[in-house]
Amino acid sequence: MGAVAIGVGAFLALSQPAAAATTALVTFDPSQGVAQGPSTYVAAGAQQTINTTPATFTGGVVLGFATFFPAIAFATAPNVYGTADFGVGLSKTLNIAVKPGFQTSEVSFALFNGETFAQTYQAFAYDGTTLVASQTLPSLSANFNSGWGTVDLKAANITNLVVQAAGQPSVFDFLIDTVAFNQSLSQSVLPTPVTPPPSVFVPPPPIVYVNPETEVETAVQQIYGSDNPLDSIRSRDYVPAPGPVPGVCLLSLAALLLAGAAIKTRSASRSA
Repeated sequence: MGAVAIGVGAFLALSQPAAAATTALVTFDPSQGVAQGPSTYVAAGAQQTINTTPATFTGGVVLGFATFFPAIAFATAPNVYGTADFGVGLSKTLNIAVKPGFQTSEVSFALFNGETFAQTYQAFAYDGTTLVASQTLPSLSANFNSGWGTVDLKAANITNLVVQAAGQPSVFDFLIDTVAFNQSLSQSVLPTPVTPPPSVFVPPPPIVYVNPETEVETAVQQIYGSDNPLDSIRSRDYVPAPGPVPGVCLLSLAALLLAGAAIKTRSASRSA
């Protein structure tokens, strides 16, 4: 009977449903005790360590309503956590260290491309030093096209994660936000973005330039736009409009003077 009782006890223990894992959501926002950051990397300064209940974040800085970041519509405003090569000593990777005791089997978050060109990103999950999961987000669109993707890593046990641009290039700029632990990031977690109406470029009226010496030469100012939001106006060129050419004008004047002199000479010879 004792053996049977042990067997039944073991069966009952195995039959008990596993305790649900504790979920958590990190948004880096003031509502979670993180002050709103500045809007640029330079103003943000050196690396900031962000301590939260489920994990510690290192390698980057907190930006609030980051400049030239249209994908903020897909994040939880105002703050995001990011890194860039032009920041103040920032890392090529963003690192997430899960707190001891916070059992984690899934980490999911939004990753944003800050570059002005398409870039591939990678995320790695470890159990200690053992790689247990990885994901690649290929060719995320450029920043001005709101390039972003969702990372969702799952494993029996996750203790730390590393996020990077593929190959850890010397030029990098990316951000993360809305980090979900033991749950998948979904539209129920992320705010529903509001799609702004398409913008229409209206060219400025031409600017006519009158040369103060000839009072005839004109020019039209043309402004060339750029797809790069950091460089919205690349150049201003003056294009001469059709009109008299100064060299031609001088030759015509010389011809008129010679013609006049010839006429006077003929008149004088006739009078003689």
